[in-house]
Amino acid sequence: MSSENQPTRSIADIQKEYYQYLFNCSSFGIVGTDCQGMIVSWNLAAEKIFQAGSAQMLGRHVTWIVPESQRPELQSLIERAVMQRESHELEVEHRDGQGERITLAVVVAPILDEAGALLGLSFWVRDITNRKTLQRQLAYAEKMVSLGTLASGVAHHFNNIIGGVATYVDFALQSNNPQTLRQALKMTAEAANRVSHITESLLTFAEKDYRQFDLSDITEVLLNFAHLVEKPLAEKHIKLEVQIMPVPIVEVPGSRILQVLGNLLDNAENAMPGGGTVRIRLEPKGEQVMLEFSDTGCGIHPRDLPHIFEPFFTTRGIASGGDHPSAGLGLSVVHGILGELGASIEAASELHQGSAFTLYFPVQRKLTCEPGGTA
Repeated sequence: MSSENQPTRSIADIQKEYYQYLFNCSSFGIVGTDCQGMIVSWNLAAEKIFQAGSAQMLGRHVTWIVPESQRPELQSLIERAVMQRESHELEVEHRDGQGERITLAVVVAPILDEAGALLGLSFWVRDITNRKTLQRQLAYAEKMVSLGTLASGVAHHFNNIIGGVATYVDFALQSNNPQTLRQALKMTAEAANRVSHITESLLTFAEKDYRQFDLSDITEVLLNFAHLVEKPLAEKHIKLEVQIMPVPIVEVPGSRILQVLGNLLDNAENAMPGGGTVRIRLEPKGEQVMLEFSDTGCGIHPRDLPHIFEPFFTTRGIASGGDHPSAGLGLSVVHGILGELGASIEAASELHQGSAFTLYFPVQRKLTCEPGGTA
């Protein structure tokens, strides 16, 4: 048959066929739904992941693809995708065809037309079990390295302190001078206080029982902190500027957050021996509340910035060229406390310009579908 007698295919038909191949050949499981979450398309990768064919799945509600315990969470993501017109991700525990436990990443994305109207939802699913396993192995390896650093730092500081105490006591024992004995006791007491401070800081890493009666709204904690430190800072020629925007209520253990703010302030004061300005700003940031703590001090050298949250890292201690003892645990404690609270911290600095620490606290919001809504 000559090519003249063959039917001519339109560009639209070619594109449709191409997208169909693209849909079915994707390594991602792709599930399409209408605005109510009812499944209207189900590709081959989804069949393999969920061990279910399209004939079985079309017409079902998409929450079927996750375990029953996670269905409310997926429904919440669907509502957020519909309301915010943004993609959201959820990790799901699942079992494959052999009954082995696997981890899936499910991305919920709205499907919009050119005018921004919602046409439906897409769910992109990928098996991330190997990635999660590697992450756990990496986290374990990093934990072992950190533990080695921590043990080395503890041994180094305690050895120095105990060695000093031994020298004071040995000298006092060889002297009958009451003044010498008194001085030795005083120096021993100071050494014991240093040991106690280091131990208390280390215990913060293991402390997870934040008692309910200590919970306070972060705005209230920040106002109390500003009230406490404003006058002492003024005496050191340090100006305190506080800017608090309306934010959702975030319950935090008040004493722990005061410790975080106190450690950040201690760093700022040491960076501004001649005075300067400390700025604290609280504002909403998407699904989080952001607290920025900055100073106009000497800044942090770029080579030191990646290490500032490591236990026992310090540039202020005598061993590091500083002028007074410092265990280097302040920012490590800050990082540990925030990690236990599910919060995070970022640091930025420029030499001779100052430093800024940005803390992000998660906000728990309950989203419900309005009567007659689309999801």
